[in-house]
Amino acid sequence: MKQDRKPLWILLPLGLLAGLAVVIYFSVVVYPPDRPVATIVPGSSSGPAFVVQIIRPRLGLPLGGIVPPQLFGLEAHLGFEWTSAGASIGHVGPGRLELGADDWELALVLDADGRVTPETAVVFELMFEERLRRVRCRPGDPAIGTLSTTALGESGELSGSFDIELARCEDADTGQPLGWPPEPLVLHGSFDRLPLNIEPSNAESPMAEGSPTGEQGTAQQPHAADGAPRRR
Repeated sequence: MKQDRKPLWILLPLGLLAGLAVVIYFSVVVYPPDRPVATIVPGSSSGPAFVVQIIRPRLGLPLGGIVPPQLFGLEAHLGFEWTSAGASIGHVGPGRLELGADDWELALVLDADGRVTPETAVVFELMFEERLRRVRCRPGDPAIGTLSTTALGESGELSGSFDIELARCEDADTGQPLGWPPEPLVLHGSFDRLPLNIEPSNAESPMAEGSPTGEQGTAQQPHAADGAPRRR
């Protein structure tokens, strides 16, 4: 008697649906994609504070980000803040903002109309093609992104937040394009009570030669806050 094969054809699509459900579960529940950190509320900290994060698209993560990137030797989250080792503040002015930490250098550059320019750059270490590299990422041309700032009365301090697309990445040491990411990264962050127009000091600048823009700046260690700033 000929064996009935209909049950096999019924089980095949059910198995595919079950596999798709597992992928969705890992993507959304077990390991969600990078999410923006909470924004520091202006004026909520007792001293200079900042948080900087790079949000990676799923296509920029191994296997589309359905498994933790640590399994591939990558950082779970890319970013730094005022409590990070070597945290420093460089120039703070209407056209330029510099922040840094160990292995991190950030320069936000604005034009005369307050728009983010392609000269904006961030340098950080990244495991790429099985090798730890210093990577420099910049916006496209024209740059896509926003930087909003708030002056805190007459204190001479600046607070604000930013979201900027980083469409170009290169090896910071050789200048060779990486061909990564397949979609723009998002540079997300906020800051509070940064002193405006920091005067030159003897502190080493995080924007020295070999920095994102190759310009000189001044660095200042953030003052320790009595407590973490409130976030929303």
